[in-house]
Amino acid sequence: MFRSQSTPLTGTSASSSGVLLSPRYDCKSPRSLYHARTQKKKKSPLSTTCFILCVFVFCLVVVLHRMEVIFGRHPRARGMSAFSLLASGGERGDEEIEKASVSSFPSISSESFYWALVTADDIRVAFFNPVLKVIVGFTAFLSALVAADRAFHLYVAFYWKYLSRKDYLDRFKRPSGKRVPSYSMEEMQQSSHSSFLPPGAEYYSTIPNVVVQLPMFNETACCEDIINAACRMKWPREHFMVQVLDDSTELEAREIAQSAVHRWMSRGVNIQYVCRENRKGYKAGSMLDAMDLIENYDYVAVFDADFDPDSDFLFNTVPWLMENEDVGFVQTRWTFTNAKETVLTRVQEISLSYHMLCEQYARCSAGLFFNFNGTAGVWRRKCIVDAGGWNFRTTVEDMDLSLRAYLRGWKFIFLNDITCDNEIPAEYDAYRKQQHRWSCGPMQLWRKATKTILESNGVSLAKKVYLIVFFFGARMFAAHIVSFFLYCLLVPLCAISPEIPIPFWALVYTPVLVTMSTVVFTKEGWKTSVAFVLFENAMCVVKLSAMISGLFELSDAHEWVVTKKLGNMFSSSSSTSTTPKARRKIYFKELSMGSFFLFCGVYGILQHQLVHYSLFLIAQSLVFFAFGFNRVTF
Repeated sequence: MFRSQSTPLTGTSASSSGVLLSPRYDCKSPRSLYHARTQKKKKSPLSTTCFILCVFVFCLVVVLHRMEVIFGRHPRARGMSAFSLLASGGERGDEEIEKASVSSFPSISSESFYWALVTADDIRVAFFNPVLKVIVGFTAFLSALVAADRAFHLYVAFYWKYLSRKDYLDRFKRPSGKRVPSYSMEEMQQSSHSSFLPPGAEYYSTIPNVVVQLPMFNETACCEDIINAACRMKWPREHFMVQVLDDSTELEAREIAQSAVHRWMSRGVNIQYVCRENRKGYKAGSMLDAMDLIENYDYVAVFDADFDPDSDFLFNTVPWLMENEDVGFVQTRWTFTNAKETVLTRVQEISLSYHMLCEQYARCSAGLFFNFNGTAGVWRRKCIVDAGGWNFRTTVEDMDLSLRAYLRGWKFIFLNDITCDNEIPAEYDAYRKQQHRWSCGPMQLWRKATKTILESNGVSLAKKVYLIVFFFGARMFAAHIVSFFLYCLLVPLCAISPEIPIPFWALVYTPVLVTMSTVVFTKEGWKTSVAFVLFENAMCVVKLSAMISGLFELSDAHEWVVTKKLGNMFSSSSSTSTTPKARRKIYFKELSMGSFFLFCGVYGILQHQLVHYSLFLIAQSLVFFAFGFNRVTF
């Protein structure tokens, strides 16, 4: 299934490697080529149908409403306690509605045409308005759930950071000043009285074996950098190994990785190069196949190719596992080297900083479940085996393994003070694919693991409710529903059909709370808060489509597209010189939403004089157009 190399790599050609390689950008194994021919990328039928249905409903509502306005049959919005754009002004609102009707049209004497208008009016009042009211009520409830989840995490993070007299890590046993030598035990014994030993230093008597795994796929721009960073890590060399898990199909990517492995192997570093003849299971499958090669290792550090860990990373993380036998993994905080590059990267920094500084910190502080982020952390190998090993039933193998370990009684540590640099996707294509995977995978896991969570005996009922309702329900499901149906469907429709009632708190207070509680964790995040709202709304189509695919296991639910890295954190010029210019892909869903928002904004200005309200809709339409034409890197 796979091939490992722990000896110098010589003669690494396509014929000797056991893997058939083709020229760059078209180098796939025969099995991959077969799957590419037989399993073309298919559109999700359910998500496409829902999108077309929403467009059809919108067009039908517009037609019916326009017929009423033209022929003077616009209904009065009576008894609305919720927000309504035209009916909130009492008699003045009624006068504006009457002015909106065009009275210059000739009277209609045809009885059949009259009854056709009455029927159209009745259909909208009898069927569409009740449906819209149900949607408003449902999305308003989910909006309150999302706001409650945000408020809870915000309070917990604030309490443990500023109000509590205890540190959130006090319930764990601290390393207590013990050190792990960066040299061998023989050298330490021979030089116990030499000057380079700090006076009074206390060392661990037993040094565990640590392996650093580097899963990668076609990481031409940054595979060499992460291999160099891993090999520079400080740990006793007789207890240390680097394992490069390369599933690359590009010849250039393999050659660069093999060259780096050969160079460090010649320097005496214990390093393995492992490649497979297929990509079964993708990243999870690669690490699962490599488990047999690390039976003698106690801890497993995992890094994606776009990360740049410090040389003392293991010294700062592994002792926490050594001192706490019931801890399954240690997760460190991500920091971002190219966050200020474009507006897109600044918006991503806001979301990821909130996830790290608020969600992960609050969950760890409160003793609740939080997941391994897939990289920049260290696992206890015994915990991986006890939880059932890596599993590729979903596209979020890290969250899946974390959940299974949590239900088995393992504890986790989030080290907020230990950071690891990484690169944020700077291109919209890569960002779009990443968000699709991150939105689809949790829904797959929610569907498959709910029964296991309910049947688990090692977790209290309150924590089960938190897992199912808030961790998955509010954060992974409700947030996408509210973002699309409330803010990207019902809010624009208010400019066309002002009688749609939306609770004012759901329209104003909730989004303000969510936005402010997110940007506050990013330095000068308030400067990008408007762009953050517009960009998050523009991503709702991708996230909702991915969520539906994962929830109903559609054809694209198990697609794994590796996020493209440019290596910007090491060299800003290398990416421009080595990355070929490709034709920009056009995304028609985003263009359709942009047209929808633009129409609603223009209609609101011309028909109802909703200038300020429509300006927001027009601004949102421009962002949708930028996403649709793939012109976001500015």
